[in-house]
Amino acid sequence: MGYDERGHCPMFVENACSIYEHRPRTCRTYDCRIFPASGVFPDEPEKAGVAAQARRWRFSYAAEADQVRHEAIRAAATFLREHPEVSPPGSVPSRGTQLAVAAVETVVVADE
Repeated sequence: MGYDERGHCPMFVENACSIYEHRPRTCRTYDCRIFPASGVFPDEPEKAGVAAQARRWRFSYAAEADQVRHEAIRAAATFLREHPEVSPPGSVPSRGTQLAVAAVETVVVADE
């Protein structure tokens, strides 16, 4: 689908998917915002294009709490990368995508 000059999906309008009901399957099952949110980018060669575009994303925050949550996700990613021993056996994130997901999940669970 390509990206706009900011690196965003061209269907991402006013901070929302403008084709949500008709969005491509990839967008229904995969949210590339996880990478810039966590500061971790995919290291799989087949995802090089996703990584390049995701690095261009920038976030704005409606409230200070949103920025705090974003910083917590980045801190969780850094901690998980530096301390793989805290991950349950068999679930140590070994790839960029896994680490990004683990960081977001860590903060979401803490928020609940």
